[in-house]
Amino acid sequence: MRLHRDPLGTLQRAQAAFGDVFTLRLATARPLVVVCAAGEVEPLVHADPGAAHAGEGRRLVLPLASPRSVFGGDGAQHRAGRERIAAAFAPDAVAARRDAFAAVAERHVAAWPRRRPFRLLPHMRAVIDEAFVAVVLGVGEERRARLIAAAIRRMLWTPGNPPMTIPGEGDGLLGAVGTAVFRRRCAPLARLLAEEVDRRRADGPDGDDVMCLALRAAAPPSTDELVDELIPLLMAAQEPPAVGLTSLLDRLGRDPALAERYAAAPVGDPLRDAVMRETLRLRPPAVAALRKLLQPRTVAGRRIPAGVTVMLPIPLLHRDAQAFPAPDAFRPERWIEGAPPETTFLPFGGGARRCLGEHLARAYQDAVVPVVLRGIRLRPLGAEPERMVLRATTLVPQRSGLVRAER
Repeated sequence: MRLHRDPLGTLQRAQAAFGDVFTLRLATARPLVVVCAAGEVEPLVHADPGAAHAGEGRRLVLPLASPRSVFGGDGAQHRAGRERIAAAFAPDAVAARRDAFAAVAERHVAAWPRRRPFRLLPHMRAVIDEAFVAVVLGVGEERRARLIAAAIRRMLWTPGNPPMTIPGEGDGLLGAVGTAVFRRRCAPLARLLAEEVDRRRADGPDGDDVMCLALRAAAPPSTDELVDELIPLLMAAQEPPAVGLTSLLDRLGRDPALAERYAAAPVGDPLRDAVMRETLRLRPPAVAALRKLLQPRTVAGRRIPAGVTVMLPIPLLHRDAQAFPAPDAFRPERWIEGAPPETTFLPFGGGARRCLGEHLARAYQDAVVPVVLRGIRLRPLGAEPERMVLRATTLVPQRSGLVRAER
């Protein structure tokens, strides 16, 4: 419960007490060996797939992710699934979709409340859901796209921020209940996706979106298999970019001068990149990179047996004082005046499992944030950024980003 209520503080206290390698035992995911030693990060990140599996590690804390999916799969299965859809996430492909993302954002931002407090994170989730479904999945019919986006939100909706990992198969009665609830929540989305896949298959998959690319593969998956692959992809495509954009807008809302400079800067300007990187350094959406060891391994002088899942705690590594002097200070200029080492900067993971959506996240940044800054002025309600809490596997603001919008 402490880890979920105060993940950064809990990890910092454990590191101070036990050093750079220690064990966490959670209610439904155990044991996890936490490794904070900067020199061990790159070898562990690149251990997948030969000496470690990221998919198995992820399923330990997110047991409902299908092992067939890009998110939860390993080895040849992961590679095949990734290769089928990688072209949809290539830099040129997502850059070409920026205008479409901006159009979705404009419609949503115009409907945001004015002059009264609201939670920014749920509104950003709605923007990301519709942008991903309509543009990246290629669901061109507006009504159908909105139905699928609404089904995603219903599937993932949970009140508050429950202070525990997600239970699944193998977690006793709690896991059985959790699995049953998820399957019931998931059923409407699965039905809508299956209908869309079948329609696209019948029409001839000639687009460059995720569904068409998967259906044009040399060995295309069945409808059920593709739906099974798409659901974890939709889950991973919603929360992290929504959290990242919420944190970025919160930061810009606290510094109107920086917001003006950011809005005026063109796409590709070093200032935009530096502000986003520094925001993700201090407030990364993901709590950790995970690897399940396939063979025994010595890490920072400790012998860790095969079968153990190693956790690289991103918020701790992003505050490594040797890599990032004055680690708690927001200093975008550090990314312009001689960039810090990439080995301990893991907002998009690394190695063979580096996030497929990295370029997509940057396209969202370039498309959505300027729309918000041009249309409204966001004023965060708290004097300081909200404390991070752990929601499933993501780090979210404690009150979901309470803000007020003005013209």
